[in-house]
Amino acid sequence: MKPRYAIYYTPPIGSALEALGHEWLGRTGSDYVQERKEAPDGFHEAEYRKLVTAPRWYGLHGTLKAPFELAESVTEHELITEVRKVCSKHAPFTLPQLAVNYLGSFLALTLTSPSPELFKLSVDCVRELDTLRAPLSEFDRNRHLKKKLSERQERLLNRFGYPFVLEEFRFHMTLTDSMNDKQRPDCKRRLEEITAPYLHDNVEVSEVTICMQPDRDTPFVNSTRVQLTGNKQDT
Repeated sequence: MKPRYAIYYTPPIGSALEALGHEWLGRTGSDYVQERKEAPDGFHEAEYRKLVTAPRWYGLHGTLKAPFELAESVTEHELITEVRKVCSKHAPFTLPQLAVNYLGSFLALTLTSPSPELFKLSVDCVRELDTLRAPLSEFDRNRHLKKKLSERQERLLNRFGYPFVLEEFRFHMTLTDSMNDKQRPDCKRRLEEITAPYLHDNVEVSEVTICMQPDRDTPFVNSTRVQLTGNKQDT
């Protein structure tokens, strides 16, 4: 099976947000999976392992362009070149405050107010890199269709290979796997306590990260960080 690539926002190296990724998931999007020796305070071992099994596969990240295989004639070098072109149109910016919130049946860090700069960056990543993407497989299409998509989301899936893009984009950094309604409030309270010390700093967006998954049985890892090099008037 071919490798998959994704365009993510990952925490800056040395930032409080990166430290949170290590504290909760054992990793961010920029390094290999490292098992925690014990569960964080307030969580039982079995409960914690179940909560983070899926999120640890990707690391702490926010999706800008969801995982895709490269088209037959496209190389990783060409992907990096095109990502640099997108990044040359965007100046660095700061995100609004992040907070733990519900997103469907799981918990994630979400923005407390909109970010027009982030939305534009996500739109450009989706639209301008789409010619590099191989057609969506039936396996992946059916996997998304199980999510009970709206008619608009299904059209976006067919056009861009992912349903939650453009006006359906909701920036988030996944913290847990799916939970039932009874679990979520108490888990949210405990996660708010754990994450609070890491969420005081402004969240800087000065680069995007190209992450790569060698095969479906291997976690995503950092491939290349690409700096935003545009001017303020360009964005």
